Amino acid sequence: MNSAQLILIDKRNQPLKDYIVAVAASDGLDIKGVQVIASPAKGEKALLTAGLRIPPLEDFDFDTQKIAQHTLDQLLINEEVLSCDSFIAQASQDESICDNLRKSKHKLALAIEALISEFTQSSVTDLIRDNRNDALYKLKQQAKELKNKTILCLDIEATDISTNPEADIIQLSVCDLEGHEKLNQLYNPGYPIPPNEKHTITTEMVADAPKIEDCWPDIHALLQQADIILAYSTESDFSYLKNTAEKKQLPFELDYGKWLDVAEFSKELVGAMRWHSERMHWFWKTPKLTIAYERILNKPFPGDAHDALADARATAELMQGMLKLGANSDIKAKETPKADAKVSNNLFAMAFAKAKKK
Repeated sequence: MNSAQLILIDKRNQPLKDYIVAVAASDGLDIKGVQVIASPAKGEKALLTAGLRIPPLEDFDFDTQKIAQHTLDQLLINEEVLSCDSFIAQASQDESICDNLRKSKHKLALAIEALISEFTQSSVTDLIRDNRNDALYKLKQQAKELKNKTILCLDIEATDISTNPEADIIQLSVCDLEGHEKLNQLYNPGYPIPPNEKHTITTEMVADAPKIEDCWPDIHALLQQADIILAYSTESDFSYLKNTAEKKQLPFELDYGKWLDVAEFSKELVGAMRWHSERMHWFWKTPKLTIAYERILNKPFPGDAHDALADARATAELMQGMLKLGANSDIKAKETPKADAKVSNNLFAMAFAKAKKK
């Protein structure tokens, strides 16, 4: 009698590590040591073997059943991804064997659910959920605070990274929160622009462009008018402006306290959680602007990434999207735990109070 079946083999020899759960939560995971086997009969050689690919857990809101079902249809054979039905079809040309393999799919699904539950029931998933809720609450409050404020969004392209004080601004773009252009200008740094993967601006493109010092009064006045300035990574953009003013002896009265970093909000909302093994703490990776935009707004990034105006507009739209998520959420502030009431030295009273807390 044909006894073919699908079997989940788990050869892992250590408990699930928290940092692995964190990776799976944001990026998904190809699980080492776990295989799906199409077996013709107990003890006989496998017809076909595949690995498992867990999708990003957050994409399914940590729902064990949904993740398990998706995993069942993400079987890996030499990097090729197959559905379970395709896997069965490749396992044998004998229809009776394939029929029995199909009948065992439910049992395999339950085994995969049990495996996935190790991830979804981890304390790490609670940390992630709490952080996302905290981020939504912050955005909810921010939406109220920004109401009726003059908000500008800025992006800068430069000859080098902002930590190099000799880097020069070669494009500066500013728009309002609705994406309407307020400033978009190329600047000639006075020397050949070195190749840079961060932008596509060439020496030829800025040949007839003004020097930034000649435009500084208008730039400075525009930014001073804003109640709030948004940027994706405010520290670098503010540094570019401050270093330019110092190097070229220009007035600089911009208040960094008025700047809001959109990258910080997106990091808490969709950034990947990782464990810092040396400092022994969890931290959140800042996603690139393109990734944050596409994940939060659920649509392709518009325009050319690393064109200052395109990035400024995308940053403004991203911030608007996050503010709406916060405003529409029903997240409330966490209640501050009440301090334990003092109990007398009476041992019975202390035991009763402890039991009551439980």
